[in-house]
Amino acid sequence: MNPIAEDILMHYGMPRRSGRYPWGSGEDPYQHSRDFLGRVEEMRKKNITYTDKSGKTYKGDTAIAKKLGLSTGEFRAAIMLCNEERKAHETARIVALRDGDGMGWTEIGRVVGKPEGTVRSMYKKREDAKTKQCRETADFIKSQIETKGMIDIGDGVEREMNISKERLNTALSILQLEGYPIYRNRLEQQNNPGQFTTQKIICPKGTPYKDTYNAGEIHSLNEDRYISRDGGGTYEKKFTYPASMDSKRLQIRYNEDGGIERDGIIELRRNVPDLSLGESRYSQVRILVDDTHYLKGMAVYSDDMPPGVDVIFNTNKSKGTPMTKVLKEIKNDPDNPFGSAIKDADQGGQYWYDSKTGERVSSKHPNAKLGLINKRADEGDWSDWKDALPSQFLSKQSLDMAKKQLGLAKSDKLMEYEDICQVNNPTLKKHLLQKFSDECDSAAVHLQAAALPRQKYHVIIPVNSLRDDEIYAPGYNDGEKLALVRYPHGGTFEIPIVTVNNKHAAARKLLGTDIPDAVGVNSKVAERLSGADFDGDTVMCIPTHDKGG
Repeated sequence: MNPIAEDILMHYGMPRRSGRYPWGSGEDPYQHSRDFLGRVEEMRKKNITYTDKSGKTYKGDTAIAKKLGLSTGEFRAAIMLCNEERKAHETARIVALRDGDGMGWTEIGRVVGKPEGTVRSMYKKREDAKTKQCRETADFIKSQIETKGMIDIGDGVEREMNISKERLNTALSILQLEGYPIYRNRLEQQNNPGQFTTQKIICPKGTPYKDTYNAGEIHSLNEDRYISRDGGGTYEKKFTYPASMDSKRLQIRYNEDGGIERDGIIELRRNVPDLSLGESRYSQVRILVDDTHYLKGMAVYSDDMPPGVDVIFNTNKSKGTPMTKVLKEIKNDPDNPFGSAIKDADQGGQYWYDSKTGERVSSKHPNAKLGLINKRADEGDWSDWKDALPSQFLSKQSLDMAKKQLGLAKSDKLMEYEDICQVNNPTLKKHLLQKFSDECDSAAVHLQAAALPRQKYHVIIPVNSLRDDEIYAPGYNDGEKLALVRYPHGGTFEIPIVTVNNKHAAARKLLGTDIPDAVGVNSKVAERLSGADFDGDTVMCIPTHDKGG
């Protein structure tokens, strides 16, 4: 905050900044907020304007903020803080009159000068939800400052915290008004001398600006991976150590019993609250078992489960292999026991359910229990994979095809370059050209060619009643032929050509007719795909002609 603004706010009595006297030391602890709000209301009634040095004129609350030397964000936060103090003072008085003096609602309303209905409502609510969320967010950030020191609060922090930009800005303004300085600095990039990154940093009270140039002392607000699931009211870690399933609920289907034909597939009993995939029909998951091992594979629901069994794990290992040799052993890492990251909870990686009703609830719910499913990837995630043809594929194709696809990729880049050259803003143009250059360097190193028409990555799911030359692929035309490519592969002999059969009843029942990024094949097709299994392996589907079958 600039010194002029601080002097004005101290004079008018901002919350927790009442000049030389401690906040709340007078006879009326709300007096300072009353003075500030009264002053603002007086300025509003006068419809004041403010003209800056450039001659630009402001009206309304913007003019008042300028007059007080505040940004509009600081002004809104100051008003919110004062209203918070006012409401807290009024509510505390109502509670004292009701609980302490035993007054009736009508009498309390007369004493505080409010309608009886308002008094009842204030007593019941006690606290405004939005104000509480802003205050809780400010308190959370404050705790991070006290623990770590200087905190980076730049672009994208609100998305990581799962709150709105406005809520974050209000919380930061509250902290700024309480004496936590916010600075902007420019740090030179280690790998790009002469290039600078602008940082926005909130610091402990009394931190001088020069300290912000010590990059090693600046921490990420979210390095401990905290998020809010209720808009800013509470904060918790994105990752919660997984709940463990009793192995008595698990059955291993070994090679001899057909496990090899579904190797890597985890079958789940339907409608079991702690084994729910949510709205998904398939997900790549991890499930902790007996606190020592875990299942790794693609999870799907099954309608053919033996009594007392909730999970079947399919494996290519032979009968007699101990369960501990079939499952994976957990890592000695409280933040990553599976050895690979799972999706954040706000993205569906983990979930909580009501232990009494089975319904999904917040982790703060009194009956909340953590589900057993930990998702690494979910239905729809594979659609986002990049479709460019890698050099590993081109090296196995004809020279003419390689030249054609690389030529298309080159044409696309030339068009992109011409578009950038039309940009007039020199700073933006420089940024776009630098990004374009980096992308070209990467494409050249990896020899990425233009994608073939309608090619897409799909995760494979076993449908063993399909023929060896068939595929269930609702994203393609029934009857058309697809080339299936898995990386890495040894040659064209590991690229099966299959025909789309979208009328297959078993596949339709298992996966539905609108799956975005999965296909069904039998185990023999998977084996030909460089020995693929069904624990999350993917194939690129390439139509063999443009028009379909």
